[in-house]
Amino acid sequence: MNREEHEFVEYLRDECKDLLTDYYDTDYNLLRWAQGYGFHKEDALTELRRHLRFRKYYDLDNILTNVPDHPILKKYFPIGLVGEAGLGNTLLVIECAGRIDLMGILKSVHLSDFLIQRFKFQEKMLAAMNEMEKRNGTQCSVVYILDLEGLKFDPALINIATGPYRILWASVYTAYPEWINTLLIINAPSFMTLIWKAIGPLLPERTRNKVKICTGNTDWKSQIQKFAHADNIPKHWGGNLLDKNGDAMCRDRLNIPFDPIPQDLYWQPSQETPATQDLTCSTIGAGKFALFTYVVEKSVDEPVYVVINRFCDRTFGMGIWFSEDDDAISYDLEEMEELAPDFDYPGMPTVDYLRLKMPGSGVYKIKWGNEEAWLRSLTVYHRVRFQNENRENIKFHEVSI
Repeated sequence: MNREEHEFVEYLRDECKDLLTDYYDTDYNLLRWAQGYGFHKEDALTELRRHLRFRKYYDLDNILTNVPDHPILKKYFPIGLVGEAGLGNTLLVIECAGRIDLMGILKSVHLSDFLIQRFKFQEKMLAAMNEMEKRNGTQCSVVYILDLEGLKFDPALINIATGPYRILWASVYTAYPEWINTLLIINAPSFMTLIWKAIGPLLPERTRNKVKICTGNTDWKSQIQKFAHADNIPKHWGGNLLDKNGDAMCRDRLNIPFDPIPQDLYWQPSQETPATQDLTCSTIGAGKFALFTYVVEKSVDEPVYVVINRFCDRTFGMGIWFSEDDDAISYDLEEMEELAPDFDYPGMPTVDYLRLKMPGSGVYKIKWGNEEAWLRSLTVYHRVRFQNENRENIKFHEVSI
């Protein structure tokens, strides 16, 4: 790092010492926030602190060991870390996006599982990057191959790309700035121009400048070899690498589905994820939000978990705040601890199930937001419970303000 970079990193480290963990506190992790926000101190600090709260909320430091892979996503959501790219201090990642049953994923998987699986993969990449940086003393990044082979046109594709997947990628780029060195989109179909017109303007300019689109009839294999050594590229994508089974697609490390998700795996209402008519319905006007207050009684002296069911057919915001103070019922959110940063979440056709460990008894406020909308109101369906370690419901009450 040069002097300017070093001083910026030390500034971020000092300003975030109350949130930084030993695991995440590396020079290059902090440097990526400086780079991602153009060395603008206020912006970089605000977003870094937000991410550090998000890391605590999802326990991202330990997600690789504490959270098992979701069985449907492991089998049908093909994304994988191949290994070191062999050129520069980079990793090679391949996502066979064209083989993903996009609608099947949305109909089968809860929103929280969908997000957690992606963040788990980001943490896998981050751990590999950090290991390379520690070993080589140089900042690491990712050469990302997005293979669209097999992608078929569907009128719903644009809505999916600009809805759930846009929010997913926006969340990734917000939480993990400057991790991509190059994004190569290969085997792009003829209708890629429609998709790109829909999602291209939604990506940050820095990200768009790293994207290279190659159609199926171009020599994309030679393009990949500009960014990765042939011995490090699976043979299927133009290199020399075979896995231990002699597989040219290296499926010992890449999950590549060839079939759609069976409909019997689609979500159905249950006791834990009931139908929307069994949830609280809140209509939120454009530019507005709805705030709900819950009190977990002081008599509760065991671990507390919040259990949230949520459903919305469009993008919505949600955040959670907490205080031990009984008077917090009347507090503004700024006077409380922000447990779950206020993020936008994609609408999905399944009712979500989210269960997270909370600080304990006290006052909780959950905000459902539609602040980004100019004209359209938003309908959110939700249910909130509090449980103990054994998943038994514990005493709490909702407060009307």
